Amino acid sequence: MTTANKPPVCRFLITLIGIFFLAVIANLMSPAAALAASDSLEITGDGVSNPVTFTLKELQAMEQDQYIYSCINTWPTKKWYVGKGVKLRTLLDKAGMTDEATLIRFSSTDGYMVTLTVKELFEDKRYCFPNFKSGGDGDGHLPGDPSGKVEVEPIVGLISVEGSDNPKYMNDLNSLLLMLGQRTVTEQTGNLFVKYLNKIEVLTEEPEKWDAPQANPPSGIVPPATIVTLSNNNMDDDKIYYTTDGSIPTMESPMYNWIASRWWSARADVLGTINHPIGPINEDTTIKAITIGPGKLDSDVVTFNYKIADDSNNDQAPDGSSHVIRLTIGTMEASVNGNPYTLDAAPYINAEASRTLVPVRFISEALGAGVAWNPETNQVTITDGEKEIILAIGSSEVEVDGEKQIIDCAPITLPPGRTFVPLRFVGETLGAEVFFDPNNGEISIIR
Repeated sequence: MTTANKPPVCRFLITLIGIFFLAVIANLMSPAAALAASDSLEITGDGVSNPVTFTLKELQAMEQDQYIYSCINTWPTKKWYVGKGVKLRTLLDKAGMTDEATLIRFSSTDGYMVTLTVKELFEDKRYCFPNFKSGGDGDGHLPGDPSGKVEVEPIVGLISVEGSDNPKYMNDLNSLLLMLGQRTVTEQTGNLFVKYLNKIEVLTEEPEKWDAPQANPPSGIVPPATIVTLSNNNMDDDKIYYTTDGSIPTMESPMYNWIASRWWSARADVLGTINHPIGPINEDTTIKAITIGPGKLDSDVVTFNYKIADDSNNDQAPDGSSHVIRLTIGTMEASVNGNPYTLDAAPYINAEASRTLVPVRFISEALGAGVAWNPETNQVTITDGEKEIILAIGSSEVEVDGEKQIIDCAPITLPPGRTFVPLRFVGETLGAEVFFDPNNGEISIIR
């Protein structure tokens, strides 16, 4: 039966289905950007005095600036961008950004959001690195050549091209597009390029601080050829920078987590090569590390100290120190310079202060210091040459060579009449290095 001979209802349904499929095909053939491209930009928030919304026509009428940007994403892959548009600083000035502004949040029509600090956007200089693909493989697994850098401004691009440094390929498919330079030749900025930008919020709230890196194994005495891995809470946009020469790490230092955690499953075959651990360590090493990432303050710098164990296993310190003491939390057995020693009270951890406490007489005398107890004042005095430390039972106030200090865990007396003191404070005040392995509760004190 031909279509003409079908009942009217059937012909209507066939026509309706045909229109539906034509609509689907037309939608598939249309550029996705046409559905997401922004045609206006709102600037608001408590950090501006003149909230404003610019139409696309108003943006096009403003002074236009064009820049080439070097860019690395979190895969990591290196690529070029070219963009032409209005300087971000110009737009924020028109909105009356105040001196109290601290954070700027960028939102797109498709729900993507990026938050950056005012400092990293405008106080830190940003560059295009013409040679950023030189000096390594072009995919960003190795640092590039920072020479010849050119300072660039963040802009809201009205036309742009991704993956090329040729401006003749620019178009408006990704507009409006937040574009910005790199602070260093290794900085990963690809995820900060916000496509289809339609809202900017300027905020005055205090930026949070990134969490500090952690190390595995932690500081301590380690066997030769030890490999050290670093980590932080996210391992994504929050990049770990580190040094092994004792200097303070910055964004110019080696980066640890080149591949962001969002790609780990897809890049498992090269993860250990690109996010490579530090080592093997065959000599005493100090690692300093910091977390730096977008939208937050840099973390505190943390230090990890590693001493290589003596191959002869005679419990002498690698640098020839005369005192090597080993204890274990909750255990009466200890050793001094390799000689076994039985305590009459085991070290323990004060859970409230997260501090390890040890018998004062044992730890002091094992380090070559003298100990005196005054029962009238409930004070213990530790002397080591001209060094004098006075602690009082139950008091967080101590004296070191006559100067008062405050410690976060007071000395305590426990049965059978043994005085316990915070290990790290006493040990380090006497010039010793203290290492604790949380995996087995072992404490090492070296002086």
